[in-house]
Amino acid sequence: MRAVRATCLLLALLFSGCEERAPRFEAPLASGVVTLPMPPTQRFDAMMSPSGLIAAFQGSGTAVAVDTPGMDASLVVAHLKRSQFEPVILGADTIALDALIDRGYTLVVGSGFVSVFDPVSPLGLLQLDGKVRSELTPHGYTRILGVGGGELSIIGRRDYHPGLFESAIQVGPGVVERGRLDIRPQERELPPYIRAFVATCDDRWLVGVAQTPMHLYDVGESLVTYFVGNSLACDEVVNLSGDREALLALISDDRRSVAYFGNPTLPKASVVAFRVRGASPN
Repeated sequence: MRAVRATCLLLALLFSGCEERAPRFEAPLASGVVTLPMPPTQRFDAMMSPSGLIAAFQGSGTAVAVDTPGMDASLVVAHLKRSQFEPVILGADTIALDALIDRGYTLVVGSGFVSVFDPVSPLGLLQLDGKVRSELTPHGYTRILGVGGGELSIIGRRDYHPGLFESAIQVGPGVVERGRLDIRPQERELPPYIRAFVATCDDRWLVGVAQTPMHLYDVGESLVTYFVGNSLACDEVVNLSGDREALLALISDDRRSVAYFGNPTLPKASVVAFRVRGASPN
């Protein structure tokens, strides 16, 4: 009898285990400043206060202006003038910190795709230097972030066709389209997450992160208000796919320190970097 009960209990445990859902990937959060050359004991497991990180970004120099829409420093926005910087889409095999230190980039912004088993595997289009690494999917993320001729564009998924860009990545959701908020208020019924985003404007690109979990509706509303208040002609804002993690890393003008939100040594699937226009990667 005991053997039968034990067998039934074992079967019950096995079946209940099969019904358990695998946990979603949760990226460890980190923020701060690392001095260069980086000491071998450097760790990325602490969080700087939101206002402290804003000060760290702003103290990196004058090449990239950093600002915060709103009063609570939740959002960080970096301004990259089109006349001074050019964008590059990076693959997951390029580590952000290496791109800044060894390859001469100035800023890296990104996120990872939401995947239970592999958080750096693309869930949609990934095209690098003309080569498609992952195919476009007709569902899910609705925007394409494309780079070509030293420019960055955000278009709808249906408007994309092969050959349109040198490099491209499928992202979303769209937050602002044609200068207007493109998120419904009902999005606030979903869980808030850490965010990374990119905006296209007439004379610059804006990139940034939400340091604290936020709804995309609130991110978009804050950004639209910020655009109007600062006379910025910005038409598109897109969430870099894969919430639950975000990366923004900026090297100082003298290239002696890096201010960062998100661990810059971990791979990310959806990454855009910016370098001084005309400069070649090392």
